[in-house]
Amino acid sequence: MKRSYLDSRVPIVALATPPGESALAVIRAAGPGTVELAASCFSRPEALISAAHMSLVHGELLDPVDGEALDEVLASVFRAPGGPSGEDSVEFSCHGSPAVLRCALTALERAGFSPALPGEFSFRAFLAGKLDLVEAEAIQELVRAGSEGARAQALRRLEGGLSRELAAAREAIVGLLAEAEARLDYAEIEDSPSGGLDLSQLREARGLLAGLAASYAAGSLYERGARIAVAGRPNAGKSSLFNLLVRAERSIVSAEAGTTRDWIEAGVELGGLPLRLVDTAGLREAFTEVEAEGVSRSRRIASEAEAVVYLVDGTAGLVAEDLAFLGSRPDALRAWNKADDPRCAQPPEGFLLLSAATGQGLPALERALLELVAPRFGAAPCSVANVLVANTRQKLLLDRAVDCLDAALAGAEAGASLDALVLDLREAADALGEITGEVAPEEVLEAVFSRFCLGK
Repeated sequence: MKRSYLDSRVPIVALATPPGESALAVIRAAGPGTVELAASCFSRPEALISAAHMSLVHGELLDPVDGEALDEVLASVFRAPGGPSGEDSVEFSCHGSPAVLRCALTALERAGFSPALPGEFSFRAFLAGKLDLVEAEAIQELVRAGSEGARAQALRRLEGGLSRELAAAREAIVGLLAEAEARLDYAEIEDSPSGGLDLSQLREARGLLAGLAASYAAGSLYERGARIAVAGRPNAGKSSLFNLLVRAERSIVSAEAGTTRDWIEAGVELGGLPLRLVDTAGLREAFTEVEAEGVSRSRRIASEAEAVVYLVDGTAGLVAEDLAFLGSRPDALRAWNKADDPRCAQPPEGFLLLSAATGQGLPALERALLELVAPRFGAAPCSVANVLVANTRQKLLLDRAVDCLDAALAGAEAGASLDALVLDLREAADALGEITGEVAPEEVLEAVFSRFCLGK
């Protein structure tokens, strides 16, 4: 029978480190009776059972059926309510071979542990009040962080930065809701007007929530990375620059025009910001159907990208196709390539001199690119001073809360009844409660935690 996340009486076990060969691996177990069950698979059961909270015990992990030694391990013991999930838990540090881990997990399951569901340890920490839903989601965001900026933002959310902002807004809404409901309780008629209520805190809360919702554009960029198209005519040096920026030979470099027929993408980090560089096909009049498709895709990618680095062959100079593209993307970062070639002319105003072959001018290009894309992340380069929303679920609920507050404020100013105001305020408070998990239904919680890693 399929287990539910809400069945917290079951002791669970899972590998907490990535599968595969490694020097060390961690197996995590938690739930009622965990220490005793783990002791039944341990060479020093009395030492494990008597171990204090946050203590280490050295020994061997055994098969509970025949007593065969499986691995030499170090057991970390945590006692409720101080454990990571608020329960008794034991973490075994094992040798990280796939064979050891298979045997170890089999032994612990034979002892009475059930395989953990994805994110079940975090779910139990949420149930125990160790963290709210925003902080729980930040754990997974921290696990998946692909850049310094994404890491810093996820850690701020895990430390409660976003939760505190939401709590302050919800407190103001709930306070006004309580006052409105009290007036309704003692009103002589149900259809009493909403005038007389102090709406200043509500306006302030609305502004805070609208700002958080607006931060999603920047926050989501930290998660997915800003797309940067490297564009230009054939043989401008796009693939050479792409390889230089990603520090790898990803694109084929050739003097033959039209070598790149389709786009190639690679992730890089610049100043703590995640970027997704795209090497595109050369922009020119196509002579074949395949080349025409490649040029069409390049133009589409360049039009949709957060930023464009446009290369011009400095030995050939500007031509009509270059001017046409730059007219369509006046914000493009302009690079005058092939500075190492004696035939290279002086760059026009607004172009950065570059040699994609030797790296000359690369630091200046990277600085200019960072200054160009950083505002899209809502901050100056390397700055993560403000907490951002990066989660689509949270963004949609913030939008709902803002809409409800707008309706409440408009109704109050128009002299609407208290009944209508109460409905809007309650829906706004519920939307914020669903973000943090205070009023989230079971199916929402299961949907959130089912996307987590096993062992988290």
